[in-house]
Amino acid sequence: MSQLQAIRIRIRGGLPRRAASGLLLAGLGLAALAVVSGQPFRLPSGRPGAGFVPGLLAGALILLGLLHVATVRTVPSAGGDARAALALCGAVAAFALLLPSAGFLPASWAAGSLALAAAPGLRLAMIVAGGGVLALASAGLFLGLLGLPTPAFGTR
Repeated sequence: MSQLQAIRIRIRGGLPRRAASGLLLAGLGLAALAVVSGQPFRLPSGRPGAGFVPGLLAGALILLGLLHVATVRTVPSAGGDARAALALCGAVAAFALLLPSAGFLPASWAAGSLALAAAPGLRLAMIVAGGGVLALASAGLFLGLLGLPTPAFGTR
């Protein structure tokens, strides 16, 4: 009976404030999906179109945001929720802004580093090194295995 009461109280009380970052990510993903909806997901030749990777990233943002909202606990956190939300949104924005001019590796390094900066307790050296590892792994996946026609450095 106590679980039912807790569920009823949570539903009446609405979502906790800590769910705001998840809702922000899901909203950002929905906005990105709306922007990408005019781009082809697949080309007639079967290759990924211009909307393939942005559509996947938008879907991932929506999924991660909703997962965050679903797993928010009613236990008070140590704080940093707004900082984490800003860092994650900044990671997406940095990737989008740097990709056309700097190339895939610098854009993914900046995005990975900013995303790691959202985690509490990480030192600067770990954030920078982790961003590099994420950039190399994503380059191996997207540029190497999937053959994404994007330059690793600079513009075409």
